[in-house]
Amino acid sequence: MRKKLVGVLFFMLLIVVVLVPATGKFNPELSNGERNQKDTTREWIVLPEPFPVDMLLERSISRRMSFHNGYPATPITNEELSTILWAAYGITPTGGRTVYSPNGTYSTTIYVIRSDATYIYVAANHSLLLWKTGNYLYLGQNTGAPIKFGMCWNESIALDEKAAMAEIGMIAQNVYFVANSLDLATITTGMGVGDLYDLDLPSNEKPEIIMHLGHPPTPYDFTFNPLPQSNLPTVVNNTLTLEDAINTRQIVNTWNTTTLTLLEQSQILWCSYGTSYLYDNINHKRHRTLPSAIDIYPFKIYAANQSGVYQYSAAAHSISLIVSGDKRQLIQNAVDPDNISVSSAPWIIIPFWDKNVGSQTYLAWWWYESGAIVHNILLEAAALNLGGNVLSVITDQNGLRSALGLPGQNNLIAMHVVMVGHTNESSQNNPPLAPTLTGPSSGQKEVSYDYTVITTDPDSDDVSYYIDWGDGTNSGWYGPFTSGMIVTLNHTWSQSGTYTMKVKAKDIHDLESSWTPHEMTIAGPVLDIELKGGLGLTATLNNTGSADATNISWKIEYTSGFVIPASKTGTIQTIPIGEQSKIQMAAFGLGKKTVTVSLTSDDGVTAEKTANVFLFLFFVLGVK
Repeated sequence: MRKKLVGVLFFMLLIVVVLVPATGKFNPELSNGERNQKDTTREWIVLPEPFPVDMLLERSISRRMSFHNGYPATPITNEELSTILWAAYGITPTGGRTVYSPNGTYSTTIYVIRSDATYIYVAANHSLLLWKTGNYLYLGQNTGAPIKFGMCWNESIALDEKAAMAEIGMIAQNVYFVANSLDLATITTGMGVGDLYDLDLPSNEKPEIIMHLGHPPTPYDFTFNPLPQSNLPTVVNNTLTLEDAINTRQIVNTWNTTTLTLLEQSQILWCSYGTSYLYDNINHKRHRTLPSAIDIYPFKIYAANQSGVYQYSAAAHSISLIVSGDKRQLIQNAVDPDNISVSSAPWIIIPFWDKNVGSQTYLAWWWYESGAIVHNILLEAAALNLGGNVLSVITDQNGLRSALGLPGQNNLIAMHVVMVGHTNESSQNNPPLAPTLTGPSSGQKEVSYDYTVITTDPDSDDVSYYIDWGDGTNSGWYGPFTSGMIVTLNHTWSQSGTYTMKVKAKDIHDLESSWTPHEMTIAGPVLDIELKGGLGLTATLNNTGSADATNISWKIEYTSGFVIPASKTGTIQTIPIGEQSKIQMAAFGLGKKTVTVSLTSDDGVTAEKTANVFLFLFFVLGVK
C-alpha cells in the first residue's frame, strides 16, 4: 500500500512540473511593446507606499557619494525599492513628475533587474511590469549589488539624445539622494552598458547607463566640516526635506524684480557644482554635489544678474567678476526662449562644457552631467521658495560667450541656461546662520567666564541670542543686535562636571537658526562606586574627575529585611585624581536583601549605587 501511495504522489509531482511552465504567468516571449499598465497577460507587482524621505535637501546633497564595489548580499526591501523608484521617475501628489523634462517628453525606460527577473517601472500606477524572467544581475560591472537599474533612451519619444541623457542625469541624482537618505548605496556606471541588449530591448531603445543599488559595504561616516570662508556665505540647511523639494518644485516663465540675496545666490551655485560640507572619513575626502565621468568634472559654471557676470569656483566656494553690467538681454538673444522671459530672471546660471578638459568621446556623459546640474538647481530653488526654468536650445554659442565676456573661448560649449528667482512681490525671509560661539572649554567652579557669539542674517535683519548653559539655566533672549556684531555674555558654574552649552539666534521675524554646541568642563572630582561580595560587602570608590575628592562622607545601608547591623557610616579624608579607596561592611542576615551605598564630598559631588544581594550569614552573594 505504501509503495502505491508513493507512486501516486510521484506521478502528481511529475504533472505539476510539466504543466506549470506551460501555464504560468511568466512569459518572456511576449512582444516588447506590450508594456502598458492595462496589460493583464504578464505579471505585475504593485509597489508599496514609499517611505517618507525626511532628510533635509542640503544634507542629502552633501551625503551624495558613489560606492564602486563590495556591496553585501543584504536584500533591498520592497518599501526601499518603492521609495527609490518613486523619487527617480514617479508621480508627485499634484500629478507632476519627480524630475522635470523641459519638452515634456519623458523618454526614459527604467529596467529593474533583480535576481528573479527583470521588470519595467511604470510610474502611472507605481508598479513593476514583468519584462524577462531569469537572473540578469551579471549585466554591466560586477559590484555585488542586489538590484540594478538599466536606463534606456526611447528614441520614439524623444529624438534628441542630449535631452534624453540630461533627463537620465536628473533621474540619477534623485536615486543618489534618496539612497543615501535611506542609508543605501548606489553608483552610476557606463561600462558594460551594452550588456542591456541581452534583455531583448525594443529596437527603438538605446541603453545609456546602469545604476547599482544595495547596502554600503561600510556605513556612512561623515564629519561636519564647513567650507572655507570666501566672498560667498557659508552653505546652510533650509527647512525643506528632499521629498518636499521634489514635490514643490516651481517651474515658471517670468520672475519679478526682487534681487536674490547673496545667500540665495550662494546656495544655488553650491548645489549646482559645489563641494560637500561633510567630510567622508572612510574615503578621506569631500564629495561633489554630483558625479562626473572618470571624475573629470569638465564644466565651468557662470552666473549673471543685473550687476554683472561671475564665474563660480567650486574648490573655494567663491565667485569672481568676469564682466560688469546687466547682460541678461544679451543672454536671451543667444537662446531660443520660447515663451520664457529669460531677461527677467534675477539669477541665470549657465554650465559650460570645457572641451579642453572633457573629451568629445564622453559627450553623452557631459549631457548627463549638465542635466544633473540643472536638477540640483531646481531642487535648491524649491528649498528657497524660488521658481525656476531651463532652456537647452542655444542658438548662438558665440553670441552667448560674448555676452558673458568670454569671446574667442570656443572650447566652452553651453549645455543649458537655468533661470531662478522670486515669483511674487516679496522675497522669502531667511533665518540667521548658526552662530559662532567662542570661549574657554575648561575652568573652575564659582569663576565667571566670558563667551563671544556672532552670526549674520542673510536679510541683514537684527539678531538676538539665546544660550542654554547646560546646567539648567539660560540667558533668555538677549538682544537685538546688528547682524555681524560680536556680542559677549558670561556665566558662572557652581558645580564641577562637563556641561554642553549651546547657542541659537533669531531675527526680528522670530525665525531661528540651528543650535551651535560647546562643551565646558568645570574641574572637580567625579566619584563612581563598584560593589563586590564575599565575606562582607566591599565598595570601591573611584575618583575619575579632574580634582581631588576631599572629606567624603559615606554610608552603606541595607534597606530591606532583617540585617545586623543595618547600616554603617564613615569619612574618607581624600581620594586623589585617578585613585580609589575601598570601604567594607560585615553584616549578619539570611535571604535576598537590598543594599545602597551613598557618598557626599566637600565639593557637593554625590554618588549612589543600589544592588540586590543574597546574604548567607556573613557572606554576601550574587551582587546585582
